[in-house]
Amino acid sequence: MNVHTISSTDILTRDKYKMMFFERFELASKRIVNQLWQNDYLSSPARDEAVALLSPPLEFKIWIERLLLVLGAVFVTASVMLFFAFNWAHIPPFVKMGGILGLIGVLAGVNWLLLGRGKKFAADLVLMVAGFMVGVFMAVFGQIYQTGADSYTLFLTWAILIFPWVVMARFAALWVMWLVVCNLAMGFWWDLEVLDTLFSPKSIINFLSLFHLIIYIAMLTAMKMGEDWLNKKWIKLLLATGVFLPITAYILIVFVDMRGSDFDTNFWVSATLFGLVYLYQKLIRKSLPEYSVGFFCLTLIVIFGVVFGILELINNDFGSILLSGGLVIGLFYGAYRYYQHATRDFEDEIL
Repeated sequence: MNVHTISSTDILTRDKYKMMFFERFELASKRIVNQLWQNDYLSSPARDEAVALLSPPLEFKIWIERLLLVLGAVFVTASVMLFFAFNWAHIPPFVKMGGILGLIGVLAGVNWLLLGRGKKFAADLVLMVAGFMVGVFMAVFGQIYQTGADSYTLFLTWAILIFPWVVMARFAALWVMWLVVCNLAMGFWWDLEVLDTLFSPKSIINFLSLFHLIIYIAMLTAMKMGEDWLNKKWIKLLLATGVFLPITAYILIVFVDMRGSDFDTNFWVSATLFGLVYLYQKLIRKSLPEYSVGFFCLTLIVIFGVVFGILELINNDFGSILLSGGLVIGLFYGAYRYYQHATRDFEDEIL
């Protein structure tokens, strides 16, 4: 009498199909996944994906740890600022500056120790706090010596001082902080109106977009050189927003004012810059996050232009509102259909 022996291969094959077809995902386990991987039923990437899906408690633990680290960094930073603000009149100038410089040195040392122990996220977070403290030091320095320097010099010096840390740390959050400081420096510098003889006040729009475009080009160059830490969708969305949104806001303001004098050289430079970047994203780069921002901004420009044109040409309030509403619905639907068609062969996803 032949007795059929159930081999381990049969069990693994059965478990494999259970994982594929059982409706209740909790029937799978890490043990089964590892058995499938050890017996060549799963490739290494598939095994890693399956283990990641089966490990929500571990992922939640990591998320909680990082959240607590971030909150701790925020509270430490806030406590230092509040301490100096509350006791400002009672602290000698040397202690003010020396205390902040000493804290920056301690934070830099802690960063070095954490990196040596392989705690990259905690080390980067400490370095980010140190970078913020550099800005606090610049503010304290300006308050003590009353140099009369313009506000933009504080932010510009701050950005220059922490730039080496930004490059070496390869930490996206620190990079974003540096980008914000640069934007503030540019805004305060433009408020001085030192270039009024060459540019109109509205030209700050072009400078902001051009600045973010330069950063975007630098990001693409760094990615080609192997800097994968920059290859994040939210970073692409952030820079694309910095390029497209200022120009979009300026064009919409021109449409609302509807004055012929607003269609000056600055307007056409803005429109040309917008068009060139948009066509590059659509025809060459074909990256969905960046193109999506540009397409959304272009849709807003077209819809606002059509609506305000109708409101200016048609005196009948009810008729113009009714026609505008119908056109907005039609344009949104057409934009949606075109977006689906235009992005079929694009790389990546929006988020």
